[in-house]
Amino acid sequence: MNTGQRAAAHGTSGAGTAGTPFGTATSAATTEDLARALAERPDDALVELLRLRPDLAVPAASSITVLAARAASRPSVERVLARLDAAQLEVVEALAVLAAMPDGDPARLAALLQTTAAELAPLAEHLERLGLTVGGRAVLGVVEAIGPYPAGLGPSAGALPGEVAPPTTSRALAKLMATAPPAAARMLEALTWGPPVGVVRAEDPSPAALWLLERGVLQRLSPTQLVLPLEVGLAARGDRIFAVRTAPPSTDTIPRRRLDVVAAEGARTAEDVVRLVTLLVTAWDEDPPPALRGGGLGARDLKRAATLVERDAAVAAAVAELAGAAGLVAPMDDGADGAVFAPTPAATDWRELPLGERWAQLALGWLRSRRTAWLVGTRNDRGALRAALEPGLERGWAATLRQRVVATLADLPEGSAPTPAQLHALLTWHAPRATPPLASVAAVLAEAELIGVIGAGALTAAGRAALGPGDDAETHDDAMDPGATGQDDAARTAAVVAALLEALPEPVEELLIQGDLTGVVPGRPGPGLEELITLAADVESRGAALTVRFSAGSIRRALDAGLAGADLLERLRAASRTPLPQALEYLITDAARRHGQVRVGSAVSYVRVLDPVAAASLAGHPELVGVGLRAIAPTVLVSSARPAELLELLRLAGAAPVLEGPDGAVITARPGAGAASGRSVDGDVGRGRRTAGTTGRAVRRPIGRLPGTPEAAPVGVRHLDDADLADVVSEMRAGQTRAAEAAERRLSGEVVATDPVHTVALLREAARTGSAVSVVVVGPNGGLQRRRVRPLSIEGGRFRMADLDRDAEIVVAIHRINAVGEVPES
Repeated sequence: MNTGQRAAAHGTSGAGTAGTPFGTATSAATTEDLARALAERPDDALVELLRLRPDLAVPAASSITVLAARAASRPSVERVLARLDAAQLEVVEALAVLAAMPDGDPARLAALLQTTAAELAPLAEHLERLGLTVGGRAVLGVVEAIGPYPAGLGPSAGALPGEVAPPTTSRALAKLMATAPPAAARMLEALTWGPPVGVVRAEDPSPAALWLLERGVLQRLSPTQLVLPLEVGLAARGDRIFAVRTAPPSTDTIPRRRLDVVAAEGARTAEDVVRLVTLLVTAWDEDPPPALRGGGLGARDLKRAATLVERDAAVAAAVAELAGAAGLVAPMDDGADGAVFAPTPAATDWRELPLGERWAQLALGWLRSRRTAWLVGTRNDRGALRAALEPGLERGWAATLRQRVVATLADLPEGSAPTPAQLHALLTWHAPRATPPLASVAAVLAEAELIGVIGAGALTAAGRAALGPGDDAETHDDAMDPGATGQDDAARTAAVVAALLEALPEPVEELLIQGDLTGVVPGRPGPGLEELITLAADVESRGAALTVRFSAGSIRRALDAGLAGADLLERLRAASRTPLPQALEYLITDAARRHGQVRVGSAVSYVRVLDPVAAASLAGHPELVGVGLRAIAPTVLVSSARPAELLELLRLAGAAPVLEGPDGAVITARPGAGAASGRSVDGDVGRGRRTAGTTGRAVRRPIGRLPGTPEAAPVGVRHLDDADLADVVSEMRAGQTRAAEAAERRLSGEVVATDPVHTVALLREAARTGSAVSVVVVGPNGGLQRRRVRPLSIEGGRFRMADLDRDAEIVVAIHRINAVGEVPES
């Protein structure tokens, strides 16, 4: 046997839907067993089941039988298994092993796991509450989800075609292998801990393989595949399923940080990231960057953004993605400029919010985002570089990963600062079947550090509040926004804001202005001082104290914003602890004296009138109020209206205007034509116009939100609380009564339709067990045909079955199966 090719055979599945090609899982619980067990549970236990497995509650099942069919279906079971920790998953695999054994007594479970019944009881009870087991036996859906080789063990010897009885006890196998050739012993050792399938040459298997085949240690699956039977594998393992039970990773080696350091560092970073996003949003409001044809941000524009935020391109991409995740920027139609990335209407309100609320919106948007900003700059499958804000950065698992990372940090003692490898080990323990790559975990940690969810490597109080009361590392499954109401979201935001404000130092509203035109803010500037600094100074350095510098450019910026020179001096004197330096006063006075002597405005069209009196009468004419005519000279008026519109309104007002071209020549229009020489009546004056307003800014229309981000205004989805789940249980109880009545009528020969979910579950189980069932098929003409069949497989929405009365194999669509029942007694 070529043991190097064993993995090629691992995972081989047979035909049909059994999940294993080796026959029936004889010791597994059926859907009917699960339905009876669920029907016997009290209502509060069913409410708990729906709370632990929310996919079973929406949409609500019509009866408990349908609930059982859904709970035992592979997709639902896979969702539960993805949330089980390593210890729970080992018990599930052991139960799948028992289910493959003809005499799989649940009482053997503790011995096979090398543990005691007392230690096993809590795990077994939890699996029972989840609906994965019935009376200690795994349901068939669990067996199918685990796969054909649970715990690396093969199928039971009874399900294999071998003619030689295999050695099924440790003593018998040891006695037999004592005489085995060394090559045969090595082959058995290679297959013992899985995978249990090996590949040989069909014509000439090795002598070692022949020796094991002749004594029943191995069995043939096919001419080229050999398998180690389950019983032989257990005997080779010493009657235990796992060599060593998985233990939770130790947290003793995780570094710890002082809580005050964590709070201070997190608050500083949170304040900084709000500043960076504000800078980006403000800059893109004035000059939005164009979107690439594929929807992303160009490398040149990303470089400009990096210069703006004074960080590298990776951080600039993260800031842009953060703004997108919070709904602050989105693709916009900018008219003549095409698609651009520009601030949304929500960004205007966001910039007016206090610091805490702005950061809370960023942090919650990041937690919910399905975007992977860390992939910017890497290459996709086609070899192209991934761009920031491009649609291809969306990953369905990204939001869940972020929340799992934060939830796992929240489960650790406060101040714990695990490395990416340590955190990855914890995530692997909590959910082995949903383990993220180490690189993704490290990237999420880096994002959390950039945002301020983490400070000095440890989770901050604000980051903990962002999770909310219902999220934890073990039960978290989906992104948190779909199940949250607007009220829940508001409460979470308030908790985040309160936690951040508690960590932030008290703001100061004063600064020390020095003779070299620099100023020092001894702490965190308050809103008023921050606004003044933004208007009139340039930041030179940040840290425990903020250092700013006043210059001619910064003073001109304040004057451009509408602040008069005298007002600026007054505000600076009120904020400064020391008298203003004379040099600063001269700088402000001189800049104010020269400011505004040259003016630039915007106009879409103009009117020239020879008579100043006539021009004044037009400016005040009631018919022309809506076009915003204003005089810039005694005989010249400007307007925000288009030339064609203004021309028509002037005619209605009684004037006799003509259209003038950019060269001052009169444009004459032919009847039925727009204008001479084929130009539009707007003329070249209107070309290059961005809007019909007076600001010169384009009217931007949203193209759509960034893919993979939550809505800027979250849609409230009603969350099912225990009272709602109790109503669902009551409806299922009533539906179960109706289903029981239908079953009695079906036994009496009446055709009663089976629920589709239950239909599929019954057919899948019959296909696994090879048992016969009675089905009612809707024919091509709408008539009903009752057939006795043996289900073979269900694939792609089609049901393949052997008709027992006609000795033929037929295939029908699942939706044509009207009812499924037991084969009537002859």
